Amino acid sequence: MNIVLKSFLLLSFLIFYTSVNADTPQIKGLDKELKKPLIERYIMDELKDLRMETMRVRNDVDKRISKAEVEQTDRAARYITDTIGNIFYLIAAATSILLFAGWNSLRDIRGKTEEIVENRLDAITQKYNSQLQTLQDTLTLQSKKILENQNKIYNTQYLHSLWMRSNLETNPQSKIDLYDEIIKVNTNDAEVYAYKADAVLDLDEYEWALNLSNKAIEIDPDYGYAYWQRSCANAVLGNKNEAIEDLALAIEKSPQLRDEIEGEVLFENIKESEEFKNLKN
Repeated sequence: MNIVLKSFLLLSFLIFYTSVNADTPQIKGLDKELKKPLIERYIMDELKDLRMETMRVRNDVDKRISKAEVEQTDRAARYITDTIGNIFYLIAAATSILLFAGWNSLRDIRGKTEEIVENRLDAITQKYNSQLQTLQDTLTLQSKKILENQNKIYNTQYLHSLWMRSNLETNPQSKIDLYDEIIKVNTNDAEVYAYKADAVLDLDEYEWALNLSNKAIEIDPDYGYAYWQRSCANAVLGNKNEAIEDLALAIEKSPQLRDEIEGEVLFENIKESEEFKNLKN
């Protein structure tokens, strides 16, 4: 502020002096010689004061900058000291926790770390093995189902071909052989036992036919054709009452068999009975 004020006063003086000098008549040469030293002296003094004031301001600024740098350095040093102290506190706390947990040495830490890792690996391995076993069991089950379905398809096709051949076969023994092949594939088919009994009756093997009919009825008590075959066997063997009863059951379970009664030659022994005539009508 002082520098600015002095500069302003010096500039004002020069302007005033110039204006006065321009308006006042001058004695040629005398005025110039008298005033020149005074002006130079005044200007030199003012410049000196201005330079000293500038130096003072510069020193003041340098002091403030130095003080700020010292304060900044001091804050940084305190921050570093506090940080290092906190780190040591954390290390001390961690050490205390480790000691409290029983980890008294690096060997203990290593041992416990290895134990934790091994336990974790064992758990992961067991989980993986369990999942792998489950997947393997699932795949095995699916494979079994696929094989079973393939076998069923094959057996169905094979049985169909055997039935087709038996229908085309005229020789009773050849039919029996085909029925035996069917029984090997499907032992719980009442139909094949009944048809085998029919072929056996053509060979005059009535007791055998009776047993086959009983097997068919045992498998499927509602299969009417099995009762028909047993009725035929009983009729030939002279078991008239059993033959009539089986014939009645056959017609009850399969009404379409009534139309076959008249053409069945094996009913010759029971045709004259009233019960037979009633069943026929």
